[in-house]
Amino acid sequence: MVEYPKMAESFTIGNKKIKNRIVFAPTGMGQGGPNGEVTDQNLCHYVARAQGGVGFIVVEHTLVTYKYSKGPLGMYDHSSTRGWWEISHAIHSFGAKAVVQLGLGHGAQTSTARRPDIVLVAPSDVALRIEKDTACTGFKAWENTTWEKPRPLTVPEIVGLEDAFVAASQRAQRAGFDGVEIHGAHGYLLSSFLSPYSNKRTDEYGGSFEKRLTLGRNIIRKTRAALGNDFIIGMRLSAQEHVNGGYDLDEGCQIAQILATEGLDYIHASTGRFESMKYTLPKEEGALLSEAAAIKKVVNIPVICPNIHTPETGEQALKQGLVDAISLSRGLIADPEWPNKALNGREEEITACVRCNSCLKGVMEGYGARCTVNPEVGRERFIARYAPPPLGTK
Repeated sequence: MVEYPKMAESFTIGNKKIKNRIVFAPTGMGQGGPNGEVTDQNLCHYVARAQGGVGFIVVEHTLVTYKYSKGPLGMYDHSSTRGWWEISHAIHSFGAKAVVQLGLGHGAQTSTARRPDIVLVAPSDVALRIEKDTACTGFKAWENTTWEKPRPLTVPEIVGLEDAFVAASQRAQRAGFDGVEIHGAHGYLLSSFLSPYSNKRTDEYGGSFEKRLTLGRNIIRKTRAALGNDFIIGMRLSAQEHVNGGYDLDEGCQIAQILATEGLDYIHASTGRFESMKYTLPKEEGALLSEAAAIKKVVNIPVICPNIHTPETGEQALKQGLVDAISLSRGLIADPEWPNKALNGREEEITACVRCNSCLKGVMEGYGARCTVNPEVGRERFIARYAPPPLGTK
């Protein structure tokens, strides 16, 4: 007997049937090659999560261009096609659907002191400022600091980013992925265009609520036109920003409602930005459910809610109709078998995430994600049971 029937229930995104309502949220691991190429460690990391029983995997933040930002995985040319195909094939082999989260760049949320080879660009020259009592666990040292001031992007550069996104989506499709997730959350480059806090432009890409949505709309429209209706296009979106001068939940719901009508197949809700990281990575269980539920009320596409750590929370949220699917990031780093254990009466065996954020800290410090409760993280490529499945298997 299935322990949590609602989580075990299938559902549909676009025209794709998903075997259950448990999603692996996009989780940067800092384990790619020096030029953003897929490595064997990336591949085995996703094998571990796919065989753990999750129904839908959103592969981590991947850049559509290395022109401005570097660091995460990249899909900016064809050099990693084989590696990307290996990941999509492995995920499909375990019955899960695979999309990859594509991003335009970090925006103001990076530093040339850390990466002297990057170009710091954003919609406007608004520097990142992290105030007291806004950082999450593990990052309190960032409080009361102001980062570098970015250079505003020109209109031709912005159009170039739109086209780079479409080209990367086409590469994802050729590599066997079921779709892409647009990274429009957490104050990264696209997200910063949506925000009155960081977008002070007065051209077609800013200056009013409608114009702040231009970049997001163009990316959705262009990608849908190029990839067709069978390709999933989702979006990660902060429901609100939790900063003075940023957008609130009411405006976040308006953004979601408008962008959904442009051709999205789902919204992956989140919250906050670097200036309010304690909301993005909260200690409280189910802290984002009310915001995700507010978005669900105004859109006609599936809504996924992250930051679920216990099966009870996920099952109740689904039964109450608050959201259509639940996603885990840190929880599936701590225990890749979380879905199998939850759905097969082995809940007491789940290794729980302690929310110390050591995984994120490892990425930020350049040595890759590690986990205080799962010593296998970052070493999956050396563990036989995480070897990729033979070619030719489904």
